[in-house]
Amino acid sequence: MRKFFGVFVLILAITMFAELSPFAQFETYIGADATGQYGGVLVVPTLSGPRTCNDVVAQETSSRDVIVRFMASMIELDNYARIHPALAESWELKQNEDGSMEIIWHLRKGVKWSDGTPFTADDVVFTINDVYFNPDIPNDMQDLFADNWPVAEKIDDYTVKTTLKETYRLAVRYIGGIPIFPKHLAEPYVKEGKFKEFWTVDAINKGEIVGLGPFIPVEYVPDQYVRFERNPYYWKYDKDGKQLPYLDGIIFKIIPTQDAQRLAFENGEVDVYGPRGTEYAELKAMAQEKGWVVGVGGPNFGTTFITFNWNAPDPVKRKWFRNDFFRRAVAYAIDKQSMIDTLYNGLAVEQWGPISQAATVYYDESVLRKYPYNLDLARTMLKLGGFKWDENGQLLDSEGNPVKFIIMTNAGNQVREGMGNIITESLKKLGMDVTFAPIDFNTLVQKLVVNGDWEAVIIGLTGSDEPQGGANVWRIKGSLHFWNYHPEVKEFVDPNDYYSPDWEKEIDRIFEENVKILDQQKVVDMFREFQRLVSEHLPLIYTTQQLYLYAYSKKLHNLEPTAFGGMWGWNQDCVWKEQ
Repeated sequence: MRKFFGVFVLILAITMFAELSPFAQFETYIGADATGQYGGVLVVPTLSGPRTCNDVVAQETSSRDVIVRFMASMIELDNYARIHPALAESWELKQNEDGSMEIIWHLRKGVKWSDGTPFTADDVVFTINDVYFNPDIPNDMQDLFADNWPVAEKIDDYTVKTTLKETYRLAVRYIGGIPIFPKHLAEPYVKEGKFKEFWTVDAINKGEIVGLGPFIPVEYVPDQYVRFERNPYYWKYDKDGKQLPYLDGIIFKIIPTQDAQRLAFENGEVDVYGPRGTEYAELKAMAQEKGWVVGVGGPNFGTTFITFNWNAPDPVKRKWFRNDFFRRAVAYAIDKQSMIDTLYNGLAVEQWGPISQAATVYYDESVLRKYPYNLDLARTMLKLGGFKWDENGQLLDSEGNPVKFIIMTNAGNQVREGMGNIITESLKKLGMDVTFAPIDFNTLVQKLVVNGDWEAVIIGLTGSDEPQGGANVWRIKGSLHFWNYHPEVKEFVDPNDYYSPDWEKEIDRIFEENVKILDQQKVVDMFREFQRLVSEHLPLIYTTQQLYLYAYSKKLHNLEPTAFGGMWGWNQDCVWKEQ
């Protein structure tokens, strides 16, 4: 699915099956074989509150975490990325002689929105045609489909046909995964041209949020919590015929630092916690006494990297940041092993490219260019890039300008703050005048995607087993191509000083073309080239990936954590809590 700003080998065989068979599906919905008990409220820590409840607007995990509780789609993915039916009971796929592709979706009957309104094909057609693929509402989903947008057609109240003009490898997964909006509430906003004003965070306390998911947000107290209640009309039933979800509700408790989140977990104020590597061994040792389940999996899918703004307000700095040798020098100045040792206590791996080791079908270490920590090689790269040093060791560009910039990250994330300190220290050894400035997460995202007022940033993106999910990041006109937005996408980019190198255009082509190919080996080869180009030119300079770590109260049941599914979210409707 799409990527968002995030605050991250048993899988191999199963995931390969899912990857190599893009139209494979399971016959039963997630939760059909669940058993459990009613009651209890799951309390989850979060670093910040949502910026929006509108999926089209959301660009960050703090909003997305709220949205996925109350919205639903025609298909769902389980904790190993396998496709299950959801609002669609089944589907039929057809490839036509003219190269077009059709999918007939058979919708589940008897489903109701949380306000009691029946869910029908009208909601699906409206969501696809009038929202996600409406040219007047630019959004990440359009990046995924490039110029091959699906068109939806109502066959009857419970049957929808979607047509694409060309074969699309991920059609079932991506079209089926689109969160469905309620036409009866959202349509007026589309007609009035103000859809992005639909479902602001104020809508929670106004009681305006209506969904098809298992929970509905009903109360938001900024800087304190978001509270969800069970959707009384949720359509799923468990193995024993009991209506899901089991939980009475969920509370996202806003705790802005990881230290405070851990303390809350130890005090029993929250039920789950994502340990940092440095505290894993200690938590594991306390698990039996405290009544926790603490575990570790393989590498995560999420990424962490430093990147530079190629369209920074200062034109002098734009030239540095667009210089391949400058970025390679920074890459050689990143001491990843020190990060792994000090920030993760060894529970992490080095990352050299855009695809996680967890995405075993696509990841290929042999094509990656690596930059082991070496300040001498960093200095060589700077010389090749036209930089020099004055008598005081200050780095200057070819025109004599001192190299001086600010690196930002989101405050409260101690791993990123630790990375910032390690990187800043190394860059100062190269003669750069660097200021490291952690700021509020939502303010940081605002700078990255709204006004472009930033120079360098340490941040991460959510990940997936499927690289195409990053099309909104890697397409040249992608809505999250934030280090080098196209002037047609963001007004703050000067069209007279816009620069896009050939390798960036090749990556754009890979993301446009791979989805038209059903030969999986050819797709794998294309993404091998993608990995090579990114590691060669470093638009994003990757750091490390923590192994997947989890900790939760033994009072919780039906959790099956994996790096793909997370600790509890993939089957949130099946989780139950002892009272």
